[in-house]
Amino acid sequence: MQWLHLSAPTKEEINSLINTYDFHELIEEDLLESSTHEKIDIYEEYMFIVLNFPKYNTQHQNYIFNEFSIILGKNIIVTMTKYDTNHIQNMIEEYTQELKEREEDEDYKISPYYILYRIIDAMYDKAGTIINKSTKDVLAMEHQLFSSSRLEKQLLESLTIKKRNIVFLKHIYIPHQEILEQLQNEIPKFYKEDLDVYFEDLSSRVDKIMNNIEKSHENIESLFDTYNTLMTIKTNSVINVLTIFSALT
Repeated sequence: MQWLHLSAPTKEEINSLINTYDFHELIEEDLLESSTHEKIDIYEEYMFIVLNFPKYNTQHQNYIFNEFSIILGKNIIVTMTKYDTNHIQNMIEEYTQELKEREEDEDYKISPYYILYRIIDAMYDKAGTIINKSTKDVLAMEHQLFSSSRLEKQLLESLTIKKRNIVFLKHIYIPHQEILEQLQNEIPKFYKEDLDVYFEDLSSRVDKIMNNIEKSHENIESLFDTYNTLMTIKTNSVINVLTIFSALT
């Protein structure tokens, strides 16, 4: 089995890939357009998959789409990402090392479909880390909100950024369940081994990711409500003091 990976491929690299492996020209168009829409296109000997995963932009403190394109055939998998992804590089190194260690084992085989599972599984691991960090950040903000005698403007800005990011994550992962269902239906047409258990595992992980995102979103909304309530109380207290002072003078 052959695994090719391109990170932020140029037009020339995409053209070379399409010509070398005689992939359909529509795939070339999709890769050059760099769309952010998830999809699965089925061809006679391979399928073309597009999934999006989050990439954190440190400068702007927000997530952006890291488009993940995959061409999946019986004996080949081609992966392409819009931005560098350490998880994929690490997996390729592990896969290469595994092949070297078992090169004399004639019974050892690994399918591109199982590689696909491992790729998505690794990216969901990363998603779990992202959401766990978001949860910890929200808890820290909650502590700051109730422990400080002042309502800092910086806290409101942090809450706003966190809300924007969690909403973006929700948009990223909502389409994944449908894509996984399509994969589970289409892969048996190319590969006879039963992979249902793997993709059921991925579906379960997406459900968990979405549930955790929803909880985080609810917690952020609750903090916004609390912040606004405390701000109202503080404003009313100031008005009362000014009213009393005005009456005395």
